[in-house]
Parts: sequence; C-alpha cells; structure tokens
Amino acid sequence: MISVDGLRPECVGPELAEAYPGLARLARGPHTLDARCDPDCSITLPNHVSMVTGRPVAGEAGHGWTENTDPPARRHGGALSLRKGSDIESMFDVAHDHGLHTVLVAGKWKFALFEQSYGEDATDQDQIAPDDGKDKIDLFACTPEPVGIVELVLASMRTAASKGKRSLMMVHFPNADFAGHGTGWDLTEGSAYRKSVQAIDEALRHMLSAIDSDPARKGRVAIVLTTDHGGGVPFKSHTDPAAPLNFRIPLLVWLGADSEPVDLYEINASTRTRPPPGERMAAAGAPPIRNADAGNLSLALLGLPAISGSVANAKQDLATAPPTPAGGAAKAP
Repeated sequence: MISVDGLRPECVGPELAEAYPGLARLARGPHTLDARCDPDCSITLPNHVSMVTGRPVAGEAGHGWTENTDPPARRHGGALSLRKGSDIESMFDVAHDHGLHTVLVAGKWKFALFEQSYGEDATDQDQIAPDDGKDKIDLFACTPEPVGIVELVLASMRTAASKGKRSLMMVHFPNADFAGHGTGWDLTEGSAYRKSVQAIDEALRHMLSAIDSDPARKGRVAIVLTTDHGGGVPFKSHTDPAAPLNFRIPLLVWLGADSEPVDLYEINASTRTRPPPGERMAAAGAPPIRNADAGNLSLALLGLPAISGSVANAKQDLATAPPTPAGGAAKAP
C-alpha cells in the first residue's frame, strides 16, 4: 500500500500521463480519480491511521486520533488503543498474525505512532498458530528521500523472500506534501510541486522495473496507491473542509500486470456511490470510495480477513474486477 502524501488526482489523470509515466502505469487497471479522504478531516496522520485501521476518524467506531504532530511517547498516551481506551486493530496485526513479513517505510517521523501502537511493547500475543511474536511491524524505517524509500522496500522484499514469506508493506512518500506547504499546490509545469511528484514518479518507476526484472516478484506484487488528502485551499495548505481540492483524491489498484483502465465506481456500482462534484459524502445510499478502504483491500488481495473492528471496506467488497457473466463479483487474484 503506497501513500503519496498530498497527491492531487490531476497528477494521475490523462493530461499529465506523459509527465508521470510511473503513476500512469499504476493507473493501468482498476482505479478512480474521484475517491475521498475522511469525511471529517483532510490532514495527514488521522487519514493514515484510517488507512491502517479501516476506521473513520470520528464517531463511536472511529479511531479518535486527531493530532497531526509527532506523537508523545507511548507512556504518555502515544498509542492508538491508549487514546481510544479500547483495542484498535490494524492491517499489520492481521498480516503478521497470519505469518506475513510486515513493513512500514515512512517519510515523516510522526508515523512512529504506528510503531508505538503495534510494536513489541504495544500489542497482544499472536492468536493464530504458529506464534509470530508480539511485534506486528517487522521493519519500521523513516526517510524522506524517494530513492531511499524504494531501496528499503526492495531490500525488504528480498528479506521476506529469503524467509519464504509474503509481505504486507505500507510505503509513504512525503515530498509532494512538503512542496505544497512550501510553495503551494501549483500544477503549472516547472513548479516545485510538479518537480516533487516527478521525483516520486521516478522512484516508482525504479521500483516497478526492479519488480519486472525479478522472476520471483514479477506478476506477484499488487499495489494499492492512494493519498491522505489533496491540497491547495488555502494555497499552501489543505485544511478548508469545503474545498474539493483538499478532499478529492485518487485510488489506484495495480494487480501485477498492466491492463486496460477500469473505473472502480463502475465495477462497484452496487456497493459504492460516486459523490456529487464538490461533496465529501455521497448523496444517498452506499458510501464513496475512500482512502480508508485501502487497508482491507490490501488484505483481501493477500487472501486475508478484514481488520477486526474496521468499518471501511469491512466486508472486503470493494471489487477489483468487473462482475463475472454469472453475476457474481470476480475475486481478486
């Protein structure tokens, strides 16, 4: 699961496909440029907590983490379950308990919240034999450089392969958000924001090339790419709750091979509703596709169950292929 922090959907659209061929390639499959972030906030850490836990920020079922700064130490309440007062399970719990190698590579130190919430001192024993230990994140690393992030990802893939394990990874690129806050979410050619997305795109292409050239990985790596928020209202921020530029986001699902682009809303018409332009919520009926769907979607692609207590995509019914001729939803590979 890849999060490109502060990624505007226009960067994945056809008008910029030539500028960002890595993102364009990841859109060669089921995707939408009309997903939404959390309905109550468009800031970084709460939305990433939603991705990892499958929960909204607010409400009884929400995870309740609203801060967007480096967390306090765990002993001072810097863990999700401590803040909530009840267990908040994550995709890392599910994957690790099922024997997978789990990795979080982030570009901002505030993501230490996840290590403090799901590390060795924070989580419950593995309830699924064999016992894989209490530390549900095998590798937590923090670096802001796109190339360094990708090298850590590729090294982690090799580590998992040497142990005969599959992997669940969360990969966070911070650079577009840094540029947006520095000089604005400026989509004109040559802007700092465009250059930051270019650097991320080059790193993604390097990762995809390495996967393509490795027989053990080619065709066996799925990528769910989304973001925490868009940006540009105010111009150097993303906090106006009424501004579509802040809460309209992409969500891409690449299933290990390039295929024809498919609209995720079209193949999920019975379970997801495209919201009206400029609205955070669907007018009625089923919810929109949200970044919080990504955790349970990633687990579904690995054949694993949903996160306990999750709300977003809790039925793992966000399909990645059109319905079969018999009328049933096609299973993810």
